[in-house]
Amino acid sequence: MKKILFILFVTFIAVVSKAQDVPPPPPPPPPSPSPAPSIGKEDTLKFKVKDREILIIQKPSMEKSESKIDEKSEPSLADSPDMPMRKENVAPAKKKRSKAASVDFIDFDLGMNFLIHNGDAATKQQAKDLSLKTFRSWSWGFTFLPTKIYLGSKNVLLLTGLTWRFGELEFDKKLNFTPDKTLEYTINETVNGSEIRKSEFDFSHLEVPLTLYLQSKKYRGLGNIGIGLGGYVGVLTHQEHEIKTTNSKRNIETEEDFGFSTFKYGLNAKVDIGAIKFYVNYDLTPTWKETDYHTLECGIWFDL
Repeated sequence: MKKILFILFVTFIAVVSKAQDVPPPPPPPPPSPSPAPSIGKEDTLKFKVKDREILIIQKPSMEKSESKIDEKSEPSLADSPDMPMRKENVAPAKKKRSKAASVDFIDFDLGMNFLIHNGDAATKQQAKDLSLKTFRSWSWGFTFLPTKIYLGSKNVLLLTGLTWRFGELEFDKKLNFTPDKTLEYTINETVNGSEIRKSEFDFSHLEVPLTLYLQSKKYRGLGNIGIGLGGYVGVLTHQEHEIKTTNSKRNIETEEDFGFSTFKYGLNAKVDIGAIKFYVNYDLTPTWKETDYHTLECGIWFDL
């Protein structure tokens, strides 16, 4: 009996010592943490079981992701049918309106007067007596508030305004005109004992011109090129006969009626080539009442 107990004891000791020599198996590694789910991206779960890897891929629902985004974001005014569209910090587009007219301060012109005789042979001698001195019969005018009316374009316009025009008619011969008479005169060498040095008519009109004007675009180094045709009407405001004698202290001015036409009308033309501007005025009404004399005026004008 003791022998049997001894064998069992020795066997138990051997088993226990052998069990202490063999190390226990290592514990399995912990599963790797799954990545945090992101909105709009696929969710992936990865597991490893012994020699195999198991991947679980879950696609997010579009409705859920959109609902989450809509919950976090503010409601849009454009998505609401009851809310009107509103644009902030956007100025409305303004249409450029072309000018209908433009008004300046004053224009100025300077020219010379010529007498045009359309009579018969019976008045040829009178026409010789009334011949004018060259470059002595001046004319100048001031157009106040010159107005440009654009006819649908800046290149087609009407020119108008209010013109105060002064004129001179200086004669070659020493003429002394009779007041209250039309072209009644005497050829005198002297007046009141003094020799006549100058005989002329001075007159002024108030006119309203109206000219259709065509103007090109600006050319480099030249400017605008334009041409205009039109007419004018006017009323006589002053007339006088002036005589200057050799005695510089004597200047005889007679402000009487010398038969000038009270009203007048005529044709005008303008040519504009850059800085050079020409004009021509021709009176269709006679210069003196019931005569065949007409005044032609030509010169330069300045668009100020």
